Amino acid sequence: MTDKVQQPIAVSEKDRRDFGCPYCGYRSGRSPISGRGTTVVICGECGRSFAVLGDGVARSTIAFGEYYPELQPHPRNGTLAHGRPDMHPEGGGEFFRSRGIGYDSCTCFVCGTNDRDGQEHSMLNNIAAFVQCREAGIRVVAMFLQGARLDYRDFEPDYVQVKIGACDEHLQNLKRLDKFVEGGVIKPEMVTAAIHQ
Repeated sequence: MTDKVQQPIAVSEKDRRDFGCPYCGYRSGRSPISGRGTTVVICGECGRSFAVLGDGVARSTIAFGEYYPELQPHPRNGTLAHGRPDMHPEGGGEFFRSRGIGYDSCTCFVCGTNDRDGQEHSMLNNIAAFVQCREAGIRVVAMFLQGARLDYRDFEPDYVQVKIGACDEHLQNLKRLDKFVEGGVIKPEMVTAAIHQ
């Protein structure tokens, strides 16, 4: 018989929201499968799997191997969930991991237009970049006079992005900015240089 202590456990949706991963307390993770009141979650910090059960569900409807974990009190009850810490790079600025240049509904960080090519195309060239946390994202947006916005979602509090737009006329400025941030950090002087070079 399998030792249940080492098997994934099941916690309530409310307890997961309040106390995070039952193993480490991290509040975010990915959910590869869900159904019939059960969501399997893989923690974004420790990588362990567990079941989250909806209201009225006492036993996971999804098996972990042949094991269906039953609802139990959260092992970290009373210790609030934690997310990504608000950290800064040693040399100043903010952590900023660009996903490259794509398209999104935004405004140009150089001229402020929301028309990509003068033909009323609202999907502008843009950089979407992950930042450390919501507070860091707010500080990054403040580095720009226009054209930058925070993409924060309550259901993904540790996957925060800043999106920066550029019209076709200022695509080269956006490409310069993307080159400047290759090291994973953004600073106000990089923004200024991307706009004015």
